[in-house]
Amino acid sequence: MPQDPGRTESATPRRRQKARDEGSVPRSADFDGAILLWGNFFLFLGLGSATVALLAKQVAHFLQLARPGALAEAGRITLVGDLMQILGRLLLPFLTLNLLLALAVGFGQRGFSFNTKPLQLKFERLNPAQGFKRLFAVRSLVELVKSLAKFALLAWVAYSVLEPRVPVLLSTMKLPLGHSLDLFQSAVFALYRNVMLAMLLLALADFAWQRSSWEKSIRMTKQEVKDEAKDADGSPEVKQRQKGIMMASARRRMLAAVPKATVVVTNPTHVAVALRYDEKTAAPICVAKGLDHLALKIRERAQETGVPILERPELARALYRAVDLDQPIPNELFQAVAQVLAFVYRLRGAA
Repeated sequence: MPQDPGRTESATPRRRQKARDEGSVPRSADFDGAILLWGNFFLFLGLGSATVALLAKQVAHFLQLARPGALAEAGRITLVGDLMQILGRLLLPFLTLNLLLALAVGFGQRGFSFNTKPLQLKFERLNPAQGFKRLFAVRSLVELVKSLAKFALLAWVAYSVLEPRVPVLLSTMKLPLGHSLDLFQSAVFALYRNVMLAMLLLALADFAWQRSSWEKSIRMTKQEVKDEAKDADGSPEVKQRQKGIMMASARRRMLAAVPKATVVVTNPTHVAVALRYDEKTAAPICVAKGLDHLALKIRERAQETGVPILERPELARALYRAVDLDQPIPNELFQAVAQVLAFVYRLRGAA
């Protein structure tokens, strides 16, 4: 499928995770196969002599059973048990290694991604028209060309190894058996080694191509990136509503704190700042402040609860600008506020 030219942006982490959740992960089957071949090769080099010795021992055992009457004495069940034991001892190391290598290579390429979504039944997969379309898709043609190129390269590697050795291998019929086996072993080793090297190079190239293709397939448009960022951060409408709720909650808390204030300093109508001061506080603290409508609410609340209200326009504006909610007033306003508090205390004393 051709890539959408509008998808110019690299995939975000959220888009990558979504692709993995859907079962789309970069994977190179050639890389898996090359690693398994190399693992089995080194295991055979390590266990080759022991494997051959075990095989020779078991062949001798079965040749003894081939004597007349020996099979009847041993019994067919014993023969099957011996056969299963031989297969287990010969194949178990290779099967275990292949399992561990497959898990390690899969985790190294794709990470841990357990997903059953690709196994779900999809009826469009049973549609012959869709299958015919996939058969002649660009990706299928690319895979076909890759397979032919890999076959041609491996055939050339095999030919380059065997062609100079053909006369020698044909002459082994006139040589002693041990020498002939050494020549065959050398030829097979060189063939296997060169083919595996070629497969490893092909696997690395295929791995890079598969990852590049996967990265292109999950690219995003600029609009998709913006929409994802909007979904992650929340729409402006929702954020505005949340901000409104938080401001309303803060206003309720401030109005609830006004009855505990010692005095409310006003502008008189546009600014209101409620201050609380007692023996437990080192300096007067702002418990509520507001402009216009909120200032009116603070004054009304103060009137309802009997908190003194003093009109000091300059001081009210300075307090509103300089002090934060639930914070003490700055040092430069101590003297002015002290005069206001002294006046309030005189009023209370007179009352």
